[in-house]
Amino acid sequence: MKKGFTLIELLVVIAIIAVLMGILMPALSRVRAQARGIACLANQRSLSQAYIMYTDENDNRVCGGYVFTGPRNKIPPWALAPLDYAGKQIVPMPTGDVTLQQRLNGLVEGVLFTYIKDEGAYHCPGDNRARQGTSLGNQLQYAMYRSYVLTDYMRATEPGDPKSLTQFKNPSMKMLFVEEIYDGLAQNHSSGWSFSPGEGSLWDPLGIFHSDASTFSFMDGHAERKKWTDKRTITFFRSRTEAASLGFGRLQKFNPLNEDVTWLDQHYPGKTRVK
Repeated sequence: MKKGFTLIELLVVIAIIAVLMGILMPALSRVRAQARGIACLANQRSLSQAYIMYTDENDNRVCGGYVFTGPRNKIPPWALAPLDYAGKQIVPMPTGDVTLQQRLNGLVEGVLFTYIKDEGAYHCPGDNRARQGTSLGNQLQYAMYRSYVLTDYMRATEPGDPKSLTQFKNPSMKMLFVEEIYDGLAQNHSSGWSFSPGEGSLWDPLGIFHSDASTFSFMDGHAERKKWTDKRTITFFRSRTEAASLGFGRLQKFNPLNEDVTWLDQHYPGKTRVK
């Protein structure tokens, strides 16, 4: 005579499976987050090493740090803004929706792509803006793909800007690329990350795509993950409006001192923010 499971036995098995899933899901989530962080660090290393290779092959002169539609003062940008092609001609995008392919076109036309050869290196897997948009909307014009920018101090296109990495002491301490959380229009996604060292405050937010941490690459080619320790830092990066209402918005000095800002002071490449 065949014997099957009783209803109670089935319920016990289902309960056990539910408990196991409850235990395993958070662990799997942590593993996925860790994998995204590792991939992001690899991207940062690729970008910084490509930047260094470019300078090595161009008489130690750096490329443009802002993302324009072409060279500025004869200095080519590391990446270009979204663009299209008309035959062999590059066509800057008008204001409005921008497709993913047009964004990728801009990356391919930047001078660093020669050394990278992979559009994926410009995108952090934890950055969801390409699918979800930004705080301003979810239309195509807000579907950001590129997750990284140079600091604005490395603009390199104006007479007073640094033009060579040899100008900097302790290159392993000086940041190059940062994870940003720009939420404006794609056509204006051009400048670098702004910060005012020594002011005890923040200017632009950073992306916190890795459990309240951000990645950075440095002038010697290595990359690091920085875990933010002050809750006010995380609040500012998530919502500048909320931070301002709490008394530590843009250029509002933290009181008491914010240790995260001290870390940024130590690693920002310049003494002042580019105006």
